[in-house]
Amino acid sequence: MDKRVEDTVHKTPLGHTVVPREADFDFHDDIPKYWQGEVFATRMFDAMQLTFPDGERMFIQSVRNYADKVTDPELKEQVKQFIYQEGQHGKAHSEFADFMIKQGVPVGGSIKRISKGLKLFQKYAPKKFQLAATVAAEHLTASLGEYILGHEDGLMQNAHPTMKAFYMWHGIEEVEHKAVAWDVYEEAAGGGYFTKALAMLILYPFALIPLVGGVLVIMRIDGELNFKEVRRGMSAMFGRKGLFSNTFIPVMKFFDPGFHPWQTGYPPNFHKWKETYSETSDFVAAMESVPY
Repeated sequence: MDKRVEDTVHKTPLGHTVVPREADFDFHDDIPKYWQGEVFATRMFDAMQLTFPDGERMFIQSVRNYADKVTDPELKEQVKQFIYQEGQHGKAHSEFADFMIKQGVPVGGSIKRISKGLKLFQKYAPKKFQLAATVAAEHLTASLGEYILGHEDGLMQNAHPTMKAFYMWHGIEEVEHKAVAWDVYEEAAGGGYFTKALAMLILYPFALIPLVGGVLVIMRIDGELNFKEVRRGMSAMFGRKGLFSNTFIPVMKFFDPGFHPWQTGYPPNFHKWKETYSETSDFVAAMESVPY
């Protein structure tokens, strides 16, 4: 655990800030269709990001539902910047989805179905459960972000620089605001282990199973659905160095009684990225400063 993590009211590092950054990515024609250098690895991230635009909007609303009940000034400020960051995530991922469509990948129908499902969830689920789902989702995305930052291991070594910078920026910000929804849930929504744990029990398989299916559907549209690519891809997800096999234990820490997201501290390269971006306001330069 990073020594900066102190046992404060919210167990958040003393002086920690959530920084507003405007998403400014140029998804241009020199980004190849398979920007990861291979089919499955590219489509894994592409399918994952389709949930982000409407998912981020749901996260924002679930926190806003309780924002007026937050009394801690520091948490109030973090809520404000959390909302800004998530809004930028939704904007950037919507722009990339448009870029995928421009490349000939018909993902518009999938995005509409995701949007409809999330709207139904928000219509019928209690507001506290919506916030608990956000807490669970934020822990999942922060765990993925921490893995990308701390355990490169070739995960994105062949990625196009714009795309690598794109996902590193998103990962940094997921880590940066990883406890905001959690602290709102505990302070303003009354907390409670059961509701939070139930949300993760439902969310994790309901996120992972459609993801695998989505990857396979896009690969079929590409004409690249074959045994060799699927085997390689399953290794990228669930193999020894797979993204989800290596984040399973960190995700499961969510169920430890007394767990708080900042118990995992800061991942390697977090402060280096932030320092470089603060100096340059350049996402690619910040990505390139990370010593992989």
